[in-house]
Amino acid sequence: MKILLVVLAVILALFVLTFVIYITNSDMKLVRKIYDKVQPYYDNLKKDRKL
Repeated sequence: MKILLVVLAVILALFVLTFVIYITNSDMKLVRKIYDKVQPYYDNLKKDRKL
């Protein structure tokens, strides 16, 4: 019974965490920060312009 309560608590905690991330749009905010850091690198790469 104790194991079941622990598993239920973990599942509930993960659900609450993912719900808060969804509501606050934190995942896209993190992606934007990473994108801003990586963008100068990709801007400076030599590109093949032949189509």
